[in-house]
Amino acid sequence: MTLELRHFPSNRSPLVTLDPRWKLAAVLLAALVLSVLNYLPAAAAGFAGALALAVLARLQLGWYLRRIGALALFMVWFVVLLPWLLPDARPGFSLGPVQLSYGLTLALLLCLKAFAMVTLIMVHLATTPLPVTLKAAHALRMPGLIVQVALLSYRYIFVVAGEFTRLRIALRVRGYRNRADRHSYRTIGQVSGTLLVRGYERAERVGQAMRCRGFDGRFRALSEFRTAYPDVCCFVALVAAAAGLLIWDLARR
Repeated sequence: MTLELRHFPSNRSPLVTLDPRWKLAAVLLAALVLSVLNYLPAAAAGFAGALALAVLARLQLGWYLRRIGALALFMVWFVVLLPWLLPDARPGFSLGPVQLSYGLTLALLLCLKAFAMVTLIMVHLATTPLPVTLKAAHALRMPGLIVQVALLSYRYIFVVAGEFTRLRIALRVRGYRNRADRHSYRTIGQVSGTLLVRGYERAERVGQAMRCRGFDGRFRALSEFRTAYPDVCCFVALVAAAAGLLIWDLARR
C-alpha cells in the first residue's frame, strides 16, 4: 500500500511558524471575500496580493506553475465562450482607450478570482501539513466527522487510483482496446462495478482495523497549537487587506 501523504514543498518560509488556526481562518476569510468581488481591478489586486503571499511562502516556481496551469486550462473556456455568449448584456470595463465587453470582463473577473483563491489555498497547504491543517479546522469548530472523512478520503483516493491502474493494465495485457462499441461499454461498466466492490471491501477492512486499535471518532494529532503575537498580527493584516478590497469593490458598484 503506497502512502501518498507527502508534505508540499516549502523552503524555510516565515509562514511555516505561524499558528495553523489563525492562518487557516485568515485564508478562509480572504478566499470568501475574493469570491464576492465584482470589480475587476479589485480582483486583480487580490490576485497580486495572493502572489505576494506565494513569494513569501517561497513556493517552488515549477510546483506552482503546474497547478495553476491546470486551473488555467479549465478557466480558458470562460475567456473563449463568455464574450460570445454575453457580448453586450451590460456595460463592460473600460481599460483606458480599450473598452472590454461585458462577457470578457466577466471572464477575466472569474479567472482572477479563481487564481487568487487557489493561490491562497496552495500557500496554506505548502506551509502547513495536511494533518495539522485538519486539526486546525477541528479546533475552529469544524465537525470531527467531516475532518475524519476528509483525511481518510485524501489518504485512500491514491489507493483506489492504484487499484484502477492495476485493472487497466490487466485489461490491456488481455488485448482490450477502448472503442465506441457495445463490448467496450459493457467492459467499462464491469470495471466500474469491480472498483466499487473492491473499494467497499477495503473500507470494511480499514474500519475494522481502526476499531481494533481503539478508534473512538475523535481527531488527534501530535502537534500542539500556541497563539503568539505574530499569529495575530498576520491574521489582522490579511483580514484587513481583504476588508479593504471588499470596501473598494462595494464603493465602485
